Amino acid sequence: MSTTTASELKQALAQARALLSRIHHDVNSPLSVLSGNAQLLQELAVALQVESDFKDPLQDMEDAVDGVIASLDRLMVVRKLLADLEKAVE
Repeated sequence: MSTTTASELKQALAQARALLSRIHHDVNSPLSVLSGNAQLLQELAVALQVESDFKDPLQDMEDAVDGVIASLDRLMVVRKLLADLEKAVE
C-alpha cells in the first residue's frame, strides 16, 4: 500500500472512530436522562400505590433503554475494531 493511500486510510478510520464516539455520546446522554426519569416514575408509582397500573409501561421503558445500551455497546466494539485496523495500516 502506498504511503499516501495508507495515510488517507488511517485518516478515514480516525474520522469514523471519532464519529462513532460522537454518536455514542449523543445517544448516551439523553438515554441516561430517560433511564433516570423511568426510575423516578417507578419510585413514585410505588409511593402512590399505583405500581400495578404502571408496571408494564415502565418495564417497556426499561427494556427499551437496555436495548439501546446494548446497541451502544456494539457500536463501541466497532469503534475498537476500527482502532485496531488503524494501527495495522502501515
